[in-house]
Amino acid sequence: MTILESIRQPRDLKALSEAELGELADEIREFLVHAVARTGGHLGPDLGVVELTIALHRVFDSPADRILWDTGHQSCVHKLLTGRQDFSKLRGKGGLSGYPSREESEHDVIGNSHAFTALGRADGLAKARRLRGERGHVVAVVGDGALTGGMAWEALDDIAAAKDRPLIVVVNDNERSYAPTIGGLAHHLAALRATDGHERFLAWGKDVLQRTPVAGPPVHEALHGAKKGLRAAFAPRGLFRDLGLKYVGPVDGHDIRAVESALRRAGRCHGPVLVDCITEKGRGYEPALAHEEDRFHTVGVMDPLTCTPLAPSGGPSWTAVAPALGDAEVAVPVRRFGIPEQFLAHAKRGEVLADIGLTPVDVAGRISASLAVGDELAKQPLDAQEHQA
Repeated sequence: MTILESIRQPRDLKALSEAELGELADEIREFLVHAVARTGGHLGPDLGVVELTIALHRVFDSPADRILWDTGHQSCVHKLLTGRQDFSKLRGKGGLSGYPSREESEHDVIGNSHAFTALGRADGLAKARRLRGERGHVVAVVGDGALTGGMAWEALDDIAAAKDRPLIVVVNDNERSYAPTIGGLAHHLAALRATDGHERFLAWGKDVLQRTPVAGPPVHEALHGAKKGLRAAFAPRGLFRDLGLKYVGPVDGHDIRAVESALRRAGRCHGPVLVDCITEKGRGYEPALAHEEDRFHTVGVMDPLTCTPLAPSGGPSWTAVAPALGDAEVAVPVRRFGIPEQFLAHAKRGEVLADIGLTPVDVAGRISASLAVGDELAKQPLDAQEHQA
């Protein structure tokens, strides 16, 4: 029996040694590559969160502690560690969903497939627990594009305003949305920022200086300004701090012990905390790492060794038809989504495509409306993900 096969529930992870944890991570990646190759689905995102997910389930006690997954395609490792290892019908009738599903398990807090949705829901759960006087953690895992939408930032703004409501936001920072700068001093300052001793020292120092006549308040303001300047210079995560969130990181998201340490520090803080985990999309699978376009974000049915497709695709891709749809003289970014044949049949040369990423409802709607005001006909194809949510 493999280590993975011995994991029936999250608490089984807590008895594993460091060597066994490393072996488990390797087994999970091998399982995912072969399982997703049989059915098709999201691969790169899950390969990147293996150690992060293991650490989450070792530190927190799901389902008593509520773990939510934004951009739900990152949750396959979570499924494996919560008693769902039959991937034979993944995303098919009678099989596991490719996203969190409340019908499948009590460990899936919400059912969601699109980005931006988990933070607001986590905020509501944390607020409900606070009102009922319940203990336990609420953790929202975001990333892989989930911080590119307004809904996420609106939720972060509300979360940061609730200083007394414990909520942990874990960022799966796989560098696919923005490129972090990591340095030894930045890591040291950020880690120190979230330690209990440092928080107590800052509170004591502020109290003493504020009560010191005449010179106290100006000295406190000067020291506080210098500290903020150093953090801004060496730890490029000032935006989260400016929102009012305590910040832990950046931490190596593939170092289980380091992630566990960061999560435990976050769990001891009072109020909202953001943990920044640097991960690598497609980790451990060379074909994915070599595919710079999307690191095998999604794959069809394929040979896991050669990556040769074993089933026809669902239709032409945006990339393949872009020259026919857009103005040849305009560089148009496109995304790899299937296009219905009837859409292609009505396409006219000279139309320009705009890549609106993961924001089809808001951004595409506004662009289309504005084009209409300018007497330009706008076609807005629906993103299939909207129908899955």
